[in-house]
Amino acid sequence: MILSDRSIKEAIESGRLGIDPFDPKLIQPSSIDVRLDTKFLVFRNTKRAFIDVKQPADDLMEMIEVRPDEPMFLHPHEFVLGNTIERVRMPDDLVARLEGRSSLGRLGVVIHSSLPYDEPVLFRDESGHVEARPIGEIVEDRIPGEVVGFDRDSFEVGFHRITNWFRELPDRIYEVRLASGRKIRVTAGHNLFTLDAAGDLVKTPTRALQPGTQVAITRSIPESTDDAPELRLVDLVSAEVRDRLLCQGPTVDALIESRDSDVRQQLRERGLSVSYYLRKRQLPLALLQNARAELGAADRIAYLGSHQWLPAVLRVDRDVAWLLGLYVAGGHRRDPQVSVAHTNPRILDRAQAVFNKLGIEVCRGPAGLTLRSKLVSAVFEGLGVGGRAPAKRLPKGFLGWPCQLIEALLDGLMDGDGSIRPDRECLLTTSEGLVSEVLLASARLGKRAVTQAHTPRPRCLPCYVVSIATKRHNVLTSSPNPRELQVELRPELGLNQPAASHLRCFNHPTDLSNTKRHQNGASLQVATLERTHDAYARRVPSVVHPIDKLTRLVDGDLQWDRVVDVVDTGRFEVVYDLEVRSPTAKIQNFLAGFGGVFASNTAGFIDAAFEGHVTLEISNLANLPIALYAGMRIGQLSFSLMTTPAERPYGPGRGSKYSGQDLPTASRLYLDFK
Repeated sequence: MILSDRSIKEAIESGRLGIDPFDPKLIQPSSIDVRLDTKFLVFRNTKRAFIDVKQPADDLMEMIEVRPDEPMFLHPHEFVLGNTIERVRMPDDLVARLEGRSSLGRLGVVIHSSLPYDEPVLFRDESGHVEARPIGEIVEDRIPGEVVGFDRDSFEVGFHRITNWFRELPDRIYEVRLASGRKIRVTAGHNLFTLDAAGDLVKTPTRALQPGTQVAITRSIPESTDDAPELRLVDLVSAEVRDRLLCQGPTVDALIESRDSDVRQQLRERGLSVSYYLRKRQLPLALLQNARAELGAADRIAYLGSHQWLPAVLRVDRDVAWLLGLYVAGGHRRDPQVSVAHTNPRILDRAQAVFNKLGIEVCRGPAGLTLRSKLVSAVFEGLGVGGRAPAKRLPKGFLGWPCQLIEALLDGLMDGDGSIRPDRECLLTTSEGLVSEVLLASARLGKRAVTQAHTPRPRCLPCYVVSIATKRHNVLTSSPNPRELQVELRPELGLNQPAASHLRCFNHPTDLSNTKRHQNGASLQVATLERTHDAYARRVPSVVHPIDKLTRLVDGDLQWDRVVDVVDTGRFEVVYDLEVRSPTAKIQNFLAGFGGVFASNTAGFIDAAFEGHVTLEISNLANLPIALYAGMRIGQLSFSLMTTPAERPYGPGRGSKYSGQDLPTASRLYLDFK
């Protein structure tokens, strides 16, 4: 629940919420503006060759102060730390969100921001349905549910509940493109996840990403349920088709027996033959809906005038999943016809057998199958599998299916338009949306997959190749090299270099040094890390510190993808963010983008019981310098009520790093390593 202007005033006047100095004119309908102080921290680029998160950053930044009437010039793409005039004191049952002002955002000055409306997020709703949905849709409608995130301590990926939704100010959108073909659109200040030399996770803003930087993507997506999905076909078809559906089966028989006179009356009112429908034991769907009768698995439905009846509730098994995959790869739909093209008799035999099992008759030709059915065509449309090749997609909700059904779905894709090589399976498609879904499906099965777009010939559609690895090779098998961690582990385990080399089955002690350096030290093969981990784990039977960081790299659910480019999309628009928290794990991220990339969340978050001036992370995304003035309104705070007061609120008692700050405060991440 977000506090209104009246509630904010009441909280301040009662002393529950502290804003000092307080100016009532700064209160907005659901927030309060905060103003810019005269002091700033700016980076001194010549102080160190690089930033080491294990070391204090105070000597990297220089404090400057401007006079109240003197401008502070923020140059293009420059980043500084500012401070609020107001000192904020939070109670133990309120949290705050710091947002930049829209007027400044339109000039390119941002405090933090997030993802554009149409960026997909892997989302599980309250009914258990899993699909990639636009983040803007989730935020605007405040849809309850869960997203995929990872535990920062163990790198374990799971579903975690959304605890808040945020609509941010307009900002410029950039696209981060990765070597595997994955990509994500975010703002310059939004963070992806990288790994430092000590094996620790680091939030890295988009503006700091360089070609070659390795960022976290998911190695696997957790299973949502073990149950095979059941599709209620009447819920998939349009209202126009639904109005012309007939039903038969136990539900119809029971309705006729229990409400015979009422059924007869409704048939007469519709101008239908009572004797015909009662003799056939068939009723229009509308009559069942009026009687609130629910169709079950034993009932069947048909389109008016058709002799082909389908199950009212279709239980998806391996055959049905395979058939859907085959249709996505080589099928075509138009009203009222569905076709599946293929020249392999064995494939056509299997497809025909599945259709026949469902009660659907097909016409068999030398190059495919064809069936004429308004209902089947409408069901395929409702599943969202598309009609023509560029619009093909996997069935809605497929990511919530059990693994064996997703495997059958991908088998159908490969049988339809794929090729199988000794080390990989390759799918060809002209649908970019299908590519993203196949990448997610592969992660759902724990398989490594990459994609590549081929430049089309004139007047031809772009073609994409998705490669799913079936053997261990160089597809997503490298990791950022934790060289400092490797250096530290050997003496902590009581090993000299020859002993450590022997333990890891190297021929020469110098081979150990080579793995630490690994050319430029940027990356290392995961197989090499596994070899190191297994050797050290034999020496430390219970896998605890000091090799726990190595364990999560080897056994965790994260893998690493290389940045190829960061591109300005030219878009400047409202952006959105989610808050994701867990009572048992550190969750500050969610899976988003094309194919699945982990993005951080909760930027600008002020925790319960925080007390102090608020440090502002200010960036200039414009192409011209911008003058900022002390005392100007730089941002706004909105307040949300927690379900219960915090058991361990923010503050010195729990070792909070920024409690009581008076000036712009540099990162204190190094305290995490003490």
